This record gives sequence, structure tokens and C-alpha cells, in this order.
Amino acid sequence: MAAVKEKPIWKFKVSGGQESSTKSVAEARGKSVVIDEPVLRGGTDEGPMPVEYVFMGLLGCTHVIANKLAAANGVTFTKMDIDIGITMDSHGTRLINPIDVPFPEVILDINVDYDGPREGAVAVTKKLKHHCAVSKMLQESGTRVIENWVMNGEVMPTPAG
Repeated sequence: MAAVKEKPIWKFKVSGGQESSTKSVAEARGKSVVIDEPVLRGGTDEGPMPVEYVFMGLLGCTHVIANKLAAANGVTFTKMDIDIGITMDSHGTRLINPIDVPFPEVILDINVDYDGPREGAVAVTKKLKHHCAVSKMLQESGTRVIENWVMNGEVMPTPAG
């Protein structure tokens, strides 16, 4: 199987539409997802909320880019669990008043088991937030993104900036 040569700049498309005032369906590359609000907010709870999809994207991006960085540093992740805690200022979405930073803080607890040199694993913790596109988008919007790593049972120092 030939290696895929990725373009550094590329375009992609997501489409969809309204099914009700709270429910929409979106599609990318032939895969569909339902986006909805909880019953408490007038929805039918048939899918995650839009903001939950953002952080599911952060989880997926964290996983994929961390593994790419691991491979580039001679490490293989054999297990990865990610929990994300989100602080949201809902003044804007509740139409109270516009805000500049809807997510002031996001904390990722990343627990991995790995094979390979410890220094390669540590390099991943220092580089991830600079390469994950979803993390970069959040950081550039003013969100404080904190990554707490546990690697092979060892709590790692929180990487600086």
C-alpha cells in the first residue's frame, strides 16, 4: 500500500440543515451526525449539542496528533484515555450579552501507556498543543487549554505555554 502524500493546505466541506428549531443533521465525507439540544433546553436529545461536538473534535484531534508526535519521537502509545473538562460562559448563547471567550478554560486529562524512550514521550507533552488544530483554534480564541498527562503511571509536569 502506497503512502498518502498530504497537502499542507487543503479544503474540505461540511453540509447540513435544520430538522427542527433545535435539531440539525450534518454530513462530511458521506457520514451523517445528528446535532440536538437536551430536552431541558427544548430539544429531543437525539444527538450531542454543538458545543459537545467541538470538544469531541478536540478529543479526536488530541488522539491523532499525539500518536503522530509519538511516532516522530520513537514512541508507541499502547493505550490512551482522554477526559475533557470544559468551563463555558453561556451569556452569549443564552442571549444575555455577547462575550469574547465562550470557553475560558478547558482541561484535558490524558492518560497513556507507551513503549519507547521516556524523553520521546515527554516531547509529545511539550508539542501537542502547538500541533492539534482544534486546540490551536481554542487557544487563539482566548481559551486556556491545560493538558494534564499521566504516562505509564507517572504524573508529568504540566507543559508551559
